Amino acid sequence: MAFALAAAAARASDLPVELAPRSVWVVSLTEENDKFAPKNKDRYYTQGLKVAINRGDHTFFSLTQEINTPSDTSNPNPSLDDMPYSGALYLGWGYGGILERGGRRDCMFSLEAKLGVIGPSAGGGTIQNKFHDLVGTPQSAGWGTQLPDELLLNFDGEFRRRFDLDPTGHGYRDLIARGLVELGTVRTELALGAQLRWGVNLDKSWGHSYIRHSNGYDPIDALKASEAHPNFSYWAFVDSQLEVVVRNYATDGTNFRESRGVTRSPIVLQCALGTTFQVYSCSATYFIAMRTKEFETQDGIHFFGGLKGQFLF
Repeated sequence: MAFALAAAAARASDLPVELAPRSVWVVSLTEENDKFAPKNKDRYYTQGLKVAINRGDHTFFSLTQEINTPSDTSNPNPSLDDMPYSGALYLGWGYGGILERGGRRDCMFSLEAKLGVIGPSAGGGTIQNKFHDLVGTPQSAGWGTQLPDELLLNFDGEFRRRFDLDPTGHGYRDLIARGLVELGTVRTELALGAQLRWGVNLDKSWGHSYIRHSNGYDPIDALKASEAHPNFSYWAFVDSQLEVVVRNYATDGTNFRESRGVTRSPIVLQCALGTTFQVYSCSATYFIAMRTKEFETQDGIHFFGGLKGQFLF
């Protein structure tokens, strides 16, 4: 192994300057909000914000905030049958890579550890009501009943596999299957999903990622431009996901302190539609998702949407 690494380093040093590997960073910003969806209601998983940084050496970092509210945000003492107010704020650190399989690079994995806080210290109430003041909408009245402060600690592992579905060999269609295991105080669950995409230059990406159900890993090669990977790509996608939920702080409440909570649904389904454009070293994604009930007394299905931007430096 040491001789192989040394040989690879020697080959890289012999490359012309314009072809030699360079250190690159990918910064991703994702905002998810139910205001982006057609139903346009402040309820349940109402907002998520995630900043992820991929260094180019397989390591990545992320900072995430999640906000959850009941369906009736005008009542200072919401029903005990409704989702409790809660916020989560956490840092993530992880390691990921693309697996080489007989010359194919069609499998990706990542491991991530998350550390943060659930409760008032996560700033959910402050962020939401300050934003409502900014846009001139009523504040959410029940943040005084939110989940209390508690340590957030999670360990997550994700695996993806890409299948080329274009018989012409041009890569106009593919399917990305994925699996995610989350273990910890924020969520303990198994998520299985598949994303069908059609467009051009699909190999620049490993599919769209959702804040709550993916790690922060975005392979650097996805945005690199070369003769074989032009500076423009576009694709649309249809995504489906099945979640087997063992525990979720947003429905179950805190783990070690008394708090509000509702009866969780053990199986949750999610379907989404979206599109991505990539030009040079920037990309932008928009999607709309629909989710089945996350708790038994929930008022029907829930819609939310999202925007994601990526920038390579």
